[in-house]
Formats: sequence, C-alpha cells, structure tokens
Amino acid sequence: MEGKAVLAMAKEKAPHLSVFRPEQPGLEKMLGTLEAQVMQVMWDSPRAQTVQEVRDDLAVRGKEAAYTTIMTTLSRLYSKGLLERETQGKAYFYRPRVSRGELTDSVTRQVMSGLVGSFAEPAIAYFVEALEEQSPEKLDALAELLEKKRAERQGR
Repeated sequence: MEGKAVLAMAKEKAPHLSVFRPEQPGLEKMLGTLEAQVMQVMWDSPRAQTVQEVRDDLAVRGKEAAYTTIMTTLSRLYSKGLLERETQGKAYFYRPRVSRGELTDSVTRQVMSGLVGSFAEPAIAYFVEALEEQSPEKLDALAELLEKKRAERQGR
C-alpha cells in the first residue's frame, strides 16, 4: 500500500507537460530553452525569487532577457505546475514546486506510459536494444528488477 500512496502523491504533484523532444539536451527535452534556464536558476536559489532577481541571475549566467519575457516565462512555469508563487506587497515570489529529480521522474513516467500504452512490444524491444547499446551493465539491473516484480506479483 505504501508504494501506491507514493505513486498517487507523485501523480498529484506531477507537472503539466505536453511535449517531449528527445533530440534536445537535458531539461530542454521537456521545457523550452528559456524555461529550462529559469528552472536552473530556481533550483539553484535557496529562497523564493522575484522576476527581477531571476532576470539578474540569468544575466550573470550570460542570458539577457526583457523583464516581461521573464515574467511571462515564470507565469507559464507556474501554470505548468513547476513553480509555486506567493504575493508579497506588489511582487510575486516564485519557488520550485518540484525538484529536478521529481520533474525527471514525472516526465519519464509520462513518456514510458504513453509508449507502453500505445506501442508496448516495440517500445519494450527498443528499450532493451538501447540498454544493450548504451549501457550493457544495466541489462542485469533490468533483469533483477523484472525478477523482483515477478516475485512480488506471485506473492513470494
């Protein structure tokens, strides 16, 4: 039951992302370039940030953008469920709603569920081929995981 509760909690917190771009690097697989850069700023900050603070941090990292562009990007990330925001005076303060790991896990679940739901056999076959080509030692880990799941299903 504990595993199901964790999964339900993960689904509740899951961000609303509708695109996956496998050809893009890192976070840009699931976010636009500026969105990915803003999320990096948010995760690197120990406290909530204003639009201007995010803009300033991006400038230090070599990314110049208009205030309104950053404001729109933060609002979009908030709408997607990646950021929380609160009002202090006249300003919004933003902080991450999900960690890097939670975002990666959520997107991986969404992509894999979509592939397995629509193309189970080719998706599984390609996954095994990709593991063999890119990380053969992970095939053993996959075999162990499959055996563990079989044992759980059979009540061992």
